[in-house]
Amino acid sequence: MLLARYAPIGSQRYEKLAQKAKSLDKIMEWIPAQLFAIWSIFVAGMATGKAQIDRFYFWDWSDWLIGTIVLVVIVIIFSLTKTKFRIKDLSEIDFNKNTVSGSFYIITFIILFLLGGVVVAQSDFLKLLNAIIPYILFVIVVGSIFSIKTTDGYSIDQKSKTLNAWIGVILLLAGMVIGFKNDDPTISTTALVSLPFVVVLLFGKHVRHLERAKFYPIFIYAMFVVSREGWFLIPLLLLFFILRSYNYLRYQKIYPTFGVTDDRS
Repeated sequence: MLLARYAPIGSQRYEKLAQKAKSLDKIMEWIPAQLFAIWSIFVAGMATGKAQIDRFYFWDWSDWLIGTIVLVVIVIIFSLTKTKFRIKDLSEIDFNKNTVSGSFYIITFIILFLLGGVVVAQSDFLKLLNAIIPYILFVIVVGSIFSIKTTDGYSIDQKSKTLNAWIGVILLLAGMVIGFKNDDPTISTTALVSLPFVVVLLFGKHVRHLERAKFYPIFIYAMFVVSREGWFLIPLLLLFFILRSYNYLRYQKIYPTFGVTDDRS
């Protein structure tokens, strides 16, 4: 991380930047890491709607302005709604239980997907309802993986891991088949490439497998969406580096990260 080299922890430069980062606490409450998933589902709706018109379109930048405006609006509305109704973060929700927070995210994802397809891509609403099924399955998979409990960050609850990993494997296979039948390479390929991470989690016992299964499917999903809507790479990179720099300066923690926990077994 370049910032860690420029301002090592304990240096005067770090302390100065850390104070500036602390002054941004209120602003950063509006920019949670779950925006990676929330933004991606909206842009996936755009991509799916436009693919119904041109199945082979790729790396498109034509709707970057309206797409960026909607992303900003999503941040504002999501933050206000989440605070008003006291919705938990995605990482704190057990999607296997019927909770208000879990239902909130599922409904939010459905609305955003349809919004991207109908408003931006002007797609057929009924076709989008059919196309959204594998995306919802993928969201449930991610939610199930995040619901797996750990103790001290290094020990996995094997019972919840086995159940949720099996759910993930089955739903990813279902999403892959449905996506293939819908002629949607974005979600079908996402499900296929994400599947090994969940399979390894199913049979592996170390927390590193859980961390990979949490982060990499979301990353894979976002990158396949970017392959359709090229402009989306820029807000994703900005979100990544803003969160990474803030968490380093504020909490001495490098997050988000592609790295995994050190082996303490």
